Amino acid sequence: MFVGADTPKERMQRSIKHGLLLLAQLCLIMGVYAAGCAIASVLPIALPGNILGMVLLLVLLGTHILKTKYISDACDYLIDNMSVFFIPAGVAIMGCFSMLENSAAKFAFVCIATTVIVFLATSYTVLLVSWIMAKLGKDTALAPAVGPKGSDDSAADGDATADASRKHAEVQPKHHAHPHAHTHTHPHTPASGSIIAPVPSKEA
Repeated sequence: MFVGADTPKERMQRSIKHGLLLLAQLCLIMGVYAAGCAIASVLPIALPGNILGMVLLLVLLGTHILKTKYISDACDYLIDNMSVFFIPAGVAIMGCFSMLENSAAKFAFVCIATTVIVFLATSYTVLLVSWIMAKLGKDTALAPAVGPKGSDDSAADGDATADASRKHAEVQPKHHAHPHAHTHTHPHTPASGSIIAPVPSKEA
């Protein structure tokens, strides 16, 4: 016997635990279905209880009141064995075949048309939901990046403004120190009309 291998007792315990988990999740799904039937019984219009049950289940899952982990195993089990649920419908149709014998062509046309309609509706619904989820995911991914980038741009603009103000403050006193500098003559340059005294030579 290999080390770590499951014993028959452990396998049985695991199977019992999994079976009880499936049973509990199936009871939860049936409870939602029963709630849908109860709502349909008090409505003034005739609506199928199973449809209202699915809508109620969608609302519970969408609002996170009901977690997917509470029904995921049961849903996987039902999907894997979906063909079993078509047996009662097939038997019922065969029991009423005499009623459909005269309208077999119409019945076949309705089956084919509804299959195509359901296929197209499902395909476009999946595409629409995928597009919405992709758009929401893109907006969520871009939202955090806008904040830091915008703050960096604001900081850069603030630094540039501060540098410009500092340079302006340094240049401004130079302009105001000699407001009439262009009217003064050079100290070594004689003004117009003045007499320049001759410089005596060394020989004299």
